[in-house]
Amino acid sequence: MRDFLLSYIRKRIGDPTEAEDLLQETFIRLLEYRTVISEHTAERLIFRIARNLVTDWYRRNALSVKAREYFAGCGRAAHTCKTEDDVRMREMLSAEQASIRKMGRRKGEIYLMYIHDGKTSKDISEILGLSRRTVENHIFAARTIVREEFRKAL
Repeated sequence: MRDFLLSYIRKRIGDPTEAEDLLQETFIRLLEYRTVISEHTAERLIFRIARNLVTDWYRRNALSVKAREYFAGCGRAAHTCKTEDDVRMREMLSAEQASIRKMGRRKGEIYLMYIHDGKTSKDISEILGLSRRTVENHIFAARTIVREEFRKAL
């Protein structure tokens, strides 16, 4: 069962180390499941948990790729954009800086490492000595704050 589930996850995300992490998370969530699980439903439940974790993985990675592309474009665009685009870009960057100032020190540090340095939540958790869940919660909260500032700026 383990090997089959691992290949299922690996085929969908393409990263063997992340697949191992998601597999482990699948079984952790299964162990934390609070209701009685019968033999008949166990396999379906395991695959549903794995599928949901893969979906979450895609959401996290798609958003971080979009953010990296946006901020990478900021440096190039400053030299090629029209004045209006330059003003918008400066507003977005200042909105990001304002939102980072609103965050706590730890949350801002984690956000900068995740968005600007391109580190994964696993890397950040190892660097700061925090659990991966804690880091992911900080990233989620920080991105929520930044999105709110972006909405205000627009």
